[in-house]
Amino acid sequence: MRLSIAYTNTKPGTGKTTTSVLVAQRLHDLGHDVLLVDAGPARSALAWCGEIGGFAFRVVGLATKDAGRRLGDFAGPDTIVVVDLPQAEDHGAIVRSVLRHVDEITIPVAPSTIEIDRTGAIGDLLDEVAEVRREPARVAVLLNRVVAGARSGRDAREGLESMGYDVLTAQIPRREAYALAYGAPPEVSGGDPVAILAEEYLSRAGIEVPA
Repeated sequence: MRLSIAYTNTKPGTGKTTTSVLVAQRLHDLGHDVLLVDAGPARSALAWCGEIGGFAFRVVGLATKDAGRRLGDFAGPDTIVVVDLPQAEDHGAIVRSVLRHVDEITIPVAPSTIEIDRTGAIGDLLDEVAEVRREPARVAVLLNRVVAGARSGRDAREGLESMGYDVLTAQIPRREAYALAYGAPPEVSGGDPVAILAEEYLSRAGIEVPA
């Protein structure tokens, strides 16, 4: 694998599936060989794929306790793998397995007090995983559903950084287009916040970003 990215959180409904699919689409649009792994027993990404007759990139279901070890079975040396993980509170074995193997671990968090407080639980899980990894992962928070112009996004970024988290520069605004993305063919134009996020992943991995 050239790069592997996983989206994780303890709770459902944090935007993991939507972000996974849209980031995978943008990386595909940039010319990369992309594999989306749906590691959730609910098979949300696979259901989305089925509703529209298939994504432009490959997608596989891998909701197994050895999912992390098996990622390489589906990916070539130049493949970028994006993993949509289930909520850790109910499917900890799957989540731990994947987080032991991926390069980039992203925690989607909405800029609210309750969501920020929940990062403590995922932080404990990440500390546990770090003890058994061969090399450290790049771990970062993705601010999601940010209200444009509101202080909540800035305050959340400052608060998370003060807690020791790396917060991605890219952030996903609260937009109806994202809320309604599920079940529609994924489209990400250049300059879109998701496009900026995808390019940030490439830069963090030392992969050249097209001009």
